[in-house]
Amino acid sequence: MKLGISTACFYPLPIEQALDEIGKLGLRTAEIFFNTESEYFEPLISKIERHVKENGLEICSIHPFTSANEGILLFSEYTRRTEDALAQYRRYFEAGQRLGAKYFTFHGERRMGFDTDGGIIDRKIKVYRRLIEAAAECGLTFTQENVAWCRSSDPGYLRTLYESVPGLRFTLDIKQAHRAGQDWRRFVNAVGDRICNIHLNDFDEEHSCLLPGEGTMDYGAFFGELARLGYDRQVLIEVYKDNFDSLDRIRRAVEWLAPYAQP
Repeated sequence: MKLGISTACFYPLPIEQALDEIGKLGLRTAEIFFNTESEYFEPLISKIERHVKENGLEICSIHPFTSANEGILLFSEYTRRTEDALAQYRRYFEAGQRLGAKYFTFHGERRMGFDTDGGIIDRKIKVYRRLIEAAAECGLTFTQENVAWCRSSDPGYLRTLYESVPGLRFTLDIKQAHRAGQDWRRFVNAVGDRICNIHLNDFDEEHSCLLPGEGTMDYGAFFGELARLGYDRQVLIEVYKDNFDSLDRIRRAVEWLAPYAQP
């Protein structure tokens, strides 16, 4: 199992500077969170690629900045917008391929408090399949993340996707499960054998996101469940910049997690 971190932890540092911070930590596995469109075009993509190589990093996954709008971009009935968005996501996939990424993290539709179309319908399933196929053409596995403010906050919804879209894989985010009022075990029970990317964080009664080891999350039980599933991919620290005041805090989290992440 590889222990890594997301560039999102260092936002709003530019990606290349965030990669340098990851290099200082001695970590070699990272997820890149693209923050704007220019970052997957020249000249910035070459600059990012250079910083990846200079820091000896393996980019395991990428995450799009358009995740907040994926519902309206990809799943509305306005087909012209859907086609434009699919073209945009192909550019993400091409950037991920260039950086050597294996996984793409997707939020999907927002949780609006109502459902006017009965949930998963054929049109939306077809869009998922097209995204999965386009990602695969660039060597990426397309993953659906559980997100507190999206439909994916519901393990039952994810199970419906699991059954409707066999090619779909999943990213499990502990923070987002907690913020949705869900125990992480419900997501594992729903889609566990197709989880291939994990975001690590911690929480307590007063804080919904902390560095691993600074809260009450039962990591012994969590990693025990991963072992039962045979999960042997990356586990990535993903917190926010206001969750730490120095790289030493992250180093302590890395050291605390290391025994759990050992094979």
